[in-house]
Amino acid sequence: MATTTTSPTTSDVANWAYQYSLACAKLTSAQNKASSSATRSADITTAQADFNATMKSLVPAEAQSSVQFQYFDALTAYNTNLGAATSQAQRQAATDSLNTALGGITVPATTTTLADVAAANAAQAASAAADLKAMASNAGAAWVSDMAGRAHSFNAASAATTAALASRLSSLGLDPSGLTAPAVSVAATSAFTAATAAAATGGSAGSIMNAALVGSILAEQAAPVDSSG
Repeated sequence: MATTTTSPTTSDVANWAYQYSLACAKLTSAQNKASSSATRSADITTAQADFNATMKSLVPAEAQSSVQFQYFDALTAYNTNLGAATSQAQRQAATDSLNTALGGITVPATTTTLADVAAANAAQAASAAADLKAMASNAGAAWVSDMAGRAHSFNAASAATTAALASRLSSLGLDPSGLTAPAVSVAATSAFTAATAAAATGGSAGSIMNAALVGSILAEQAAPVDSSG
């Protein structure tokens, strides 16, 4: 049957803080009183036991069944018994009680093996590599598209400006035949695409990441403005 856990409320946290502060104050007070008591050791032990009981009461019931809490509970009981001991026999009895309590703790069985962990790690690594490859591919495609758009805008604006200049020269009686419009080639993008594809399909993790980062940075630049229209 599944258990339902709920998050603590603000009032719960405030109450825990109050109870903890109060328990600490009582412990300090009891220790101070015990310093001049004829039964100093016993009084301090009693104060510590009361403090431990308060701390235990603040722990949610569902958490008290955990191995960690059971170990803490056994250890605090041992410290309490050891503090109250006045003879070797009582100290030995405290140790025996601790061993008995620890022996009664059932450690949950685990079904996870080292092979399972290795397989999970391998799956995560493969997934990360696939994500990097997809990132590199997508970034490369975005970069190519962005560069092609910029080249189109520049070439269109260049052609329009050159045509206007040629018309102006002709109106002045000058020969514009030697005037050509500068144009940008996007051939370089194919080289980048090829490098990105190579990195994504068979490159090292570093080369894949490098290709992805370069493509991503360039693709995130401002979109080109086509002034030809």
